[in-house]
Formats: sequence, structure tokens, C-alpha cells
Amino acid sequence: MRFDDYELLVTLNETKTLRQAAEVLYISQPAVSQRLKSIEEQWGTQIFIRTKKELIVTSAGEKIIEHAKHVVDKETHLMDSINRNRSNIDGKVTIGVASLIGYTIIPSVLEKFLKEYPMVNVQVQVGSTSKIVTNADKYHVSITRGNKVLNKENVLLFSDEHYLVAPKNKPIEEQPLIEFQADAWYSNQLKQFFEARFNRPYLPQIHVDQITTCRELLLNDVGMTVLPSLITNTMDLSNFHVEKVEIDGVALLRDTFISYDSRVLELPQVKSFIDLITEEYK
Repeated sequence: MRFDDYELLVTLNETKTLRQAAEVLYISQPAVSQRLKSIEEQWGTQIFIRTKKELIVTSAGEKIIEHAKHVVDKETHLMDSINRNRSNIDGKVTIGVASLIGYTIIPSVLEKFLKEYPMVNVQVQVGSTSKIVTNADKYHVSITRGNKVLNKENVLLFSDEHYLVAPKNKPIEEQPLIEFQADAWYSNQLKQFFEARFNRPYLPQIHVDQITTCRELLLNDVGMTVLPSLITNTMDLSNFHVEKVEIDGVALLRDTFISYDSRVLELPQVKSFIDLITEEYK
């Protein structure tokens, strides 16, 4: 039986007449009579005894109507829940982010997102851009540095400049060079800048795997390095030599992309996250 049929039985039991049931359901009285006859044929038993005054429920009809009430109540509850969720966004968002993004912008973005959508569960995986790109299909959203993700929608969030940073307590030429792990193109750009800037071979003395470690070394007056503005914006640079990085007169920029399959936009919680972060950095 259809939901409408169960609803008809409940309404007939409440109104006790074909005419009043027809008025409640906005259908004709003959249509009510015909549908009731069809329902009784499906059950193979009489549900109501028709009298001139009212409908009287049979013994078998009481059991059928009790079942009909359960069906109607359950479906009504389900519809109410669905309608509530249309305004109260919940669910899960999985995000893969490059390490630098996880350290800098994700905390503030998630603070705003969860304040606006407190019922959403968020899972964040932080790693190198190459790792995030490789595992992009595991996430609703990927945020990477430098590289786009193939076969995904790729939206440029921002491009940040770079700066040579070194403590002022000794000549910059005497500072040991710190190198952080990066992709080949990026590393080659830094090599080209240093060799042109200092007129000597690019020979890093300190090697680290995270760019944030470079920041901590600098804060402890150790070495010189190149940092993106994402990092320098978090530092008090008054005690540092700061020099904008340019190669052949062109500023060194690093792009940050947000990538996703267009189909995930059908998930309200994912679309809301994408909308929030793109609005934040448009």
C-alpha cells in the first residue's frame, strides 16, 4: 500500500464519515469510497462498516488502522527530521591539507566554520602536497601548495610572496643557509635566487622537512632562509633583515589551490566549507 492509503485509513478513523475525510484530504467523496473499497480488497477483509450515521471499525479493521497509524507517524517523523536538516547542516567533511596550510590558515577557518555549522564533523589530514595530491580521492576537499589535482575542480585561493629572512645580530652573508623540503620546481627557484643574490654556489648547511621549523630556527637566531608571506605575517620582524625575493625582477609567488570533485557540492556541509574558505580568501 501507498502512504496515501494509510493516511486515508487514519483520517477515516478520525472523522468517522466519508464526507469529512474527503474534505480533510481535499479529494472527492466518491474517490474516498473507491479507494477504501480497493484497500479492503487488498487486505481481503472489511475495515469499516458503513452506516448512515458514521463508519464503524471492524475487529480486523482496528488492527489494520493501528498499523496505518504507525506507518503515518513514522513517515511524518522522518519527513520532519529531513526538513530540519535542510536548515541545520550536519554530516562529515574530510579535508586533506598541505602542511603549511594546516599550520597557518586551517585553524582560523575551522573556528569560523564550526561556529556557523556546529553540527558538522570535520576530519583533517595534514601532509606534504605530493601526499595530499596522491590521496585526493580520499578527501571531499584538498588544499595544496603549487600543484593542482588532476581531474578535479581547482580554484586558486591566493598567491603569496616570499622573503629572505635573517636575524640582524650578524651579517647576513655569514648566516648558515636553512633549506626546507619542497618540490623540485620550488627548490630550483630558491637555488636560483640565492646564487644570484650572494654570487656563490647554493650550499644549504641546515636541512629540515617542514617550513615551520625554519621559522622556529629563525626565532632562535639560527640561520637565514626564505619564507612565504603566510609565515612572515605571523612573525614580529623588527629584529630581522627582510628582503623580498625576486628572480629576474619578478616576485617569487606560490599558489594555493582548493580542489574537489564537483559532485561533492551536492553535500551541503562540503559546499558550505568550500563557500566559506573561498569567500575568506577571494
